[in-house]
Amino acid sequence: MLPTRVVDVSNNKGPDFLSLYCSEKREEGEYIALSHCWGKKQEVGEEFRTLRGNFDERRREFRMDVLPQTFRDAVTVTRELGKRYLWIDSLCIIQDDPNDWAVESKRMEDVFTNAYCTIAASSAADSTVGFLKDRQLPQYVEVPNSAHGRIYICEAIDDFHHDVDEGVLAQRAWVLQERALSRRTIHFTANQLYWECGDGVRCETLTHMRK
Repeated sequence: MLPTRVVDVSNNKGPDFLSLYCSEKREEGEYIALSHCWGKKQEVGEEFRTLRGNFDERRREFRMDVLPQTFRDAVTVTRELGKRYLWIDSLCIIQDDPNDWAVESKRMEDVFTNAYCTIAASSAADSTVGFLKDRQLPQYVEVPNSAHGRIYICEAIDDFHHDVDEGVLAQRAWVLQERALSRRTIHFTANQLYWECGDGVRCETLTHMRK
């Protein structure tokens, strides 16, 4: 079931435009949720947030380039996953409306429980820095003539505890709820991607860590 509001990333005017979609009561649909660090209060500009003054305009359309890099990266991932809707707290809750915040903050449990998956911006200290960055891929060698099929050996870079459990996002108070309630989470860390679900954690290096 869709949250009260989601960002529609498939605007017919092109990839540079988004809109805020208000769902019907109990409307079904798949969406991605973003778990992220806001950063310092002075760095969170009005253009990053939905307010009473820009709510109607955002329902029609707004440009993607007014958003901070972390939000833009989340839009990119949502589109690559083939999904239309994205939930981001500061865009989908009217930030200067105490009544809306009182209602919607109580629904965040359902937002993360019902999301198709959660994007965790684990390496982004605030909304402005983003999490899709170029990085050097680990070197590897192929084992020839293996009886077990094609085998590769590479440097061990799997450190889920350091990259995720001790990452900057884990210092945020809300993240425990967001991570615990999410059915599937893609952790974007500085070293590699981690996929977490009920079956455990899988790494870019094909390692499978069971809980």
